[in-house]
Parts: sequence; C-alpha cells; structure tokens
Amino acid sequence: MASHDIIGSIAILKFDRNAKKSEKLKIARGLLKRQNVKTVLEKQDRIKGRLRTFKTKFLCGEKTKQTIHKENNCRFKLNVETCYFSPRMAEERKQVAGKIKKNDKVLVMFSGVAPFPIVISKLSKAKQIVAVELSRECNKYARESLKLNKINNIELIQGDVKKVINKNKKKLGKFDVIVMARPNLRETFLKQAFSVSKKATLIYYHGFCNEDKLGKLLEEIYKESKKAKKKIQILKIKKSGDIAPYKFRYGIEIKVM
Repeated sequence: MASHDIIGSIAILKFDRNAKKSEKLKIARGLLKRQNVKTVLEKQDRIKGRLRTFKTKFLCGEKTKQTIHKENNCRFKLNVETCYFSPRMAEERKQVAGKIKKNDKVLVMFSGVAPFPIVISKLSKAKQIVAVELSRECNKYARESLKLNKINNIELIQGDVKKVINKNKKKLGKFDVIVMARPNLRETFLKQAFSVSKKATLIYYHGFCNEDKLGKLLEEIYKESKKAKKKIQILKIKKSGDIAPYKFRYGIEIKVM
C-alpha cells in the first residue's frame, strides 16, 4: 500500500516497509501520467525536529526537489525536502483567512514558507501581517513567494519565535489574531502568544495528542493562560490532520477575554 501528497509538480509517495521496488516504480510512473505531476519522490523517513524536514529518494520524472505549489489563488515556492509544507491544510488556511476582519493586525508563528500569511493577505483585508520562522531556508523561499504573489503587507522575521517575541514586544505591540501552526513540540509557546495578545485576540493553536488525551491538552492550555494572567474561552476544536495512528493535530480556536 502507498499514500501520497502532491506539492506543486512533485508527488511524494510513502510506502509500507515490505513494498517491492517494482511495485514502487509502477505506482510512481502511474502518478507521472497525472496532469502537472513531473517528479515522483519517495519519503524515506519521518518528519523530524523543529525545522520539520525529511529525506526523500528520487523515483522517476524530472530530478528536482524544488517546485511552485498553487493553492487558494496563491503560489508558494519551496524545496519539498528542506521546507515543511502541508497541502492538506489548504482548507484550514482559507477558513482562518475568512475570519480575519478589516484592518486586523495578524501574527503568524512558525510561518514556514509563509502559506498562512500569504493566504491571509490574499483573502482578507488585514492591515499588517508579521510572520516569524526559524528556518533560513524557509524564509528565503517565503521572500520569493511574496514577490510571486505581489504582496507588500507581510513582514518576514527569521529567528526563534521565543527570542523574537521576548526581545521585540514593544516594537511588535499587540495583535488581533495570532496563528500558531506550531510543530509537534513539548513547548506550547502560548506564553509568547499571550504576551502580545489583548482583549478579544483570537489565537488559532495547533496541539497534538491521541484522541483520549484531548482533555489533558485543553487543561494545559488553561494552565498556560492562568500563568499569563489571561482569561480565555475555547471557541472551537477540530481535527486538522493525523500525524500517526490514533494521534491527531487539533486546531483549537482560543479567544482572550
């Protein structure tokens, strides 16, 4: 059995351990017949680390790892191996952008190649968007994507979210909306989000856990809010993807009261 994602003109296949080489090539060549697929790669390992990268193996087609992905009337340039990007989150990005009000000031933490910032810029009337991303590689491609989409209301900041916010609180000010498309890490980074929030700020938070541990995840969010002396209300919880058997990414909408 095999599963796959298509990012731009590149299809990335993930096979069972027992899959034979002949079977892999047959499936890969079949994907090349699809419109717009020009390269087929095999995912070699799990997504790892804070930069969320993984290794691939070339199977067939054009030998490249760079592509331009189209989504929500936007274009994102990236290297699929060195830049984390999930095409499965296209609808979530659209939904978040649809909730941004005119003249909102938006912060996107863990912004990657800037899919959330760019979709928000294109589909809303946000006044200002600040995007913070640790990876220099992602930041490089994000800058190229801003040019591709002719966008001028996004400020890209390369650096660790914690350090960037702690050092620049006065300069950054308070935000109306904070998007936390965070990696699967132990640290919540809610302390930093709450420090640049105000009354009625909406926080879109990604949390990871097994379905039966959701209550514990929510308890952790409330605990962080109490530490930051912020009253909150959880408005919405939904599964926004699975990352392992029985383990899910939850999109949690939080309102600061």
